[in-house]
Amino acid sequence: MLVIDRENNRVLLGRQSRFVPRMWSCLAGFIEPGESLEEAVRREAYEETGIEVGEVVYHSSQPWPVGPNSLPCQLMVGFFAYAKSLEINVDKEELEVKLYVYVDARWHSREDVRKALRFAEYKKAQRLAAAKVDQMIKGVKKRRSSSAGYLAKSGELAPMFVPGPFAIAHHLISAWANQDPPTGGKAQLKKLPSSFVSKL
Repeated sequence: MLVIDRENNRVLLGRQSRFVPRMWSCLAGFIEPGESLEEAVRREAYEETGIEVGEVVYHSSQPWPVGPNSLPCQLMVGFFAYAKSLEINVDKEELEVKLYVYVDARWHSREDVRKALRFAEYKKAQRLAAAKVDQMIKGVKKRRSSSAGYLAKSGELAPMFVPGPFAIAHHLISAWANQDPPTGGKAQLKKLPSSFVSKL
């Protein structure tokens, strides 16, 4: 879920402990038995960050094969979620027992997100991220740090970037950054292209 503030100027992105340096992404979690998708979005957003969510708007879905070999392929469902509160409270102790462990969460402006989508070494960074996904699928252990692959042309680490087009989070983030999702979700947002799933 991509949580959007009331003014539609910022989005809430999180960092998991397993992320490469300076990578930020949408919040994620699992649906519990007996709850709707919308209820799951609101519950997970609150449990992970302390942010209360009001309206929830469906965007798209994708199969998600990443994870331990013992887990079957899962379905990732993407939503825009409109925040009712702004104060972030990441409960690290509560999150230690969950698969998606967020060590940080912050509000990011539209301009910062746009920069993250177009920084100079973005394609190189995404190739490395895709290779990491491939290793996870095959059960290959991490052999070396890949942070060097996220250097900008200056030789310094890129200040921020987001998942590549292989992930539904990328499409949620880029749709918000490059368009104006309506407050309350009353207008149609661009859907995930049909060619996206075929390229996974």
